Amino acid sequence: MNSAPNRITKLDGLRGLLSLIVALNHSFLVVAIPAFANVWHQNYLDFYSFQSKVQQLFMILGNGGVAVSLFFVLSGLVLGQSLSRTEISPKGLLAFYAKRVIRLYPVYLFVILLTALYMRFGFYYRIFPHASTWFLWWLNFEMSLHEFFYNLFFIHTYLGGVTWTLRVIFLASLILPAFYQISKKTSWWTDLLFTAGLVYASFTILNFENFRDFRYLYMFFLGLILPKFKNFFARLPGWYIKLTLPLSLLLLLLIRYSTDEYLGGVVESIISWKIIGLISYSDKTKLFDFLNYAVFQFFGRISYSLYLIHFSILYMLSRLMFIWLPNLPYADNYLAIHSVLFVLSLSVATLVSLLVYRWVEIPSLTLSKRVGEYIIKS
Repeated sequence: MNSAPNRITKLDGLRGLLSLIVALNHSFLVVAIPAFANVWHQNYLDFYSFQSKVQQLFMILGNGGVAVSLFFVLSGLVLGQSLSRTEISPKGLLAFYAKRVIRLYPVYLFVILLTALYMRFGFYYRIFPHASTWFLWWLNFEMSLHEFFYNLFFIHTYLGGVTWTLRVIFLASLILPAFYQISKKTSWWTDLLFTAGLVYASFTILNFENFRDFRYLYMFFLGLILPKFKNFFARLPGWYIKLTLPLSLLLLLLIRYSTDEYLGGVVESIISWKIIGLISYSDKTKLFDFLNYAVFQFFGRISYSLYLIHFSILYMLSRLMFIWLPNLPYADNYLAIHSVLFVLSLSVATLVSLLVYRWVEIPSLTLSKRVGEYIIKS
């Protein structure tokens, strides 16, 4: 939502919060928990010690899967708003696609270039005895020019822990104009039926082996159709929102740990749709007012850069930790170590993201607008 008078600042704060959640999630996955080779998606009922319970609480609050579901639904809403201002014509669509690529790609290029240079000069893959299998999975390949170009064009997404989501967003951006045209001619109940069809397709015809990107299309479509439900959310009584929201948030945070990534993702998307709808269109509750706090607005501004950059910073710092401090009591103090990693990596990533936001992201945004205007006028 680019027009200042209509900008929903709470959605900016939501982006900031989600970027922090993803950073928290990854920071608490680095060190192996004794008796659990991989804490990723570990059932929260399977931890018994006090330290592991607190660790799991942080992982539930920092649920990266939930953050991604919210990001995708929110992206569908924002893309729909952008398409509402776009002339659906060859020039209009070319301008839309050009603006998306120019807006998003430079930060991605910075991240993969940074990671590739890191791997090329002085890096060699090592197995650390106290690292989780999640951490050991990353960067376990030889960096070459061939591999760099594979990542450059999204054939692979190995150079950054969240870069796969950017490929999903690019593919969704390519398809969403068609969805937008469909939704312009349909009623709200038809849209819900179409969403159900996309959900079913995500488990069947869109469930390609080793390529899951199209499985998330229904999330973007849910965000796209949100404006049709503006009056629905505006009419919801305050007592109903206050009664159901805590239960919705609890289910949102726990469902993936209780089921799996894809079934949990469906429930997460429905609840995300509700939350974003309430933030955008309801004035019956002040429960989301905290998203306007300065800290969330700050992280909201740099959220895209931070979201892409934080993983590379975390990986580099964690690797230095395992190399320089091999005798740390990892097994007995993983909670404290994860907490320090979160604060340290977030601090460094925030500083780097500020620079990238100033010198890469803002110029990219300005250029994308100019190119879009040039295409339309030419």
